[in-house]
Formats: sequence, structure tokens, C-alpha cells
Amino acid sequence: MAPDDEVAAQVGPRQRRHGFPAFACADFFPDDAVADWEVLLAGGVATDSRDVVPMKNDGFTVFELPSRLCSALVQASISRLVEVAGAWAELAAVKDEGVRAETAAEILMGLADLARRAESIRQPLYCWYFAP
Repeated sequence: MAPDDEVAAQVGPRQRRHGFPAFACADFFPDDAVADWEVLLAGGVATDSRDVVPMKNDGFTVFELPSRLCSALVQASISRLVEVAGAWAELAAVKDEGVRAETAAEILMGLADLARRAESIRQPLYCWYFAP
């Protein structure tokens, strides 16, 4: 999470360190995962994430997570997050992304914690993605 787009955009390939509440994860495409999480948690069709720093040849992007996903994360119980993590792990396996259910649950619970914290101080959630 970060206070706004301008501040979030300051993180990049040359400036990976920051003091924002965040957690790291790997081995999947976050833009696809965000869409999957939104559909699995909130139902319906995923809304587009809003690019703050569009991806260029450097393999880096920043995007804001959709508010509908953030709301669903805030409202989700631990058991619901574990259930969705299992479904996402199965979906990721089909996409050859290989996210284990335990790892998926850790990611979704960490993200839900960030979403709750962000909501409490009215800040958006961002994804900083550094392509391998």
C-alpha cells in the first residue's frame, strides 16, 4: 500500500526499497492472479486493474488493485480465504504457475491483512511487479 499513485510510482527497477507495508511473492503473474482472486472472492467478472506505471521493456509495472477485490478481501473470513486459495492453486496449476495451496493461502491472508490496514487509513493497494 502507498498513499497515492505518485508515491507508488517512485518504486521501480532502480528503486526497489521502500518503507511501505508490503509483502513479496513470486512464481505467478500478479495481473492474472488479481483477476482470478476477484472472480473467486467476489464473483462475476473481474474488473481491470488500473495501471499506474505501464509495463515497458524493463519488465516493471505498478498497478492499483481493483476496489471490488480489496472490499472482498477485507470482508473475507480466514476459512473463505483458505477456500479461495485452494481454488486459485488449482487454477494456477492449469496455467502452469505451480502455486501450492499453502502458499496461496499465505498470499491471500497477507493480502487481506494489507487490504484491512489500507482501508483503515484510506489508502489504495498497489502491486509492484518486477518480471524475472
